Amino acid sequence: MWALASVGCAVAVVWKRPKAPVQVAVPTVAVRLRPETIKSFVDAYDEKKKIILELESLETRMRKGKIPRRRYKVRKKTLETHLSSLSRSLAELKEKMRAAGGKYSDLMRQLEITETEINEVEASIRSIEARYGRGELSLEAYRRLLTDYQNRKERADTAINGILLRLREEIR
Repeated sequence: MWALASVGCAVAVVWKRPKAPVQVAVPTVAVRLRPETIKSFVDAYDEKKKIILELESLETRMRKGKIPRRRYKVRKKTLETHLSSLSRSLAELKEKMRAAGGKYSDLMRQLEITETEINEVEASIRSIEARYGRGELSLEAYRRLLTDYQNRKERADTAINGILLRLREEIR
């Protein structure tokens, strides 16, 4: 019985032991992208930024009562549709640039991190606006937090502009 138990334990230990990690081949040398690919990515990203700014402007004008609600809804729907199609094409271009490896992959990673930061900041701003509206935050705390989040968003926007500038330099 002891011999059978020890053989069973040995088999279980061998079976459950950690396996060697699988090596993933990551290209260390960057593949040269065509300038048209980089240019189309930069142009599409610039257009995305313009649409987002226009959506924010539209929201502000609607809140102030400068445009009718119906026109706001129609224009917002149009812009959001255009933004979603643009986001799909940007995702394809990002994948091409990631696949190229090297600095392009690194730039796409930085861009993704920065976009995540912007999304988190916008969610935090909406959260503090709601908390202030419910009376959970004092005016002073609300203003301080809002200023802090706006500064973080501006830094993230500056980082994105820097990434786009580096990509524009690659085109030349």
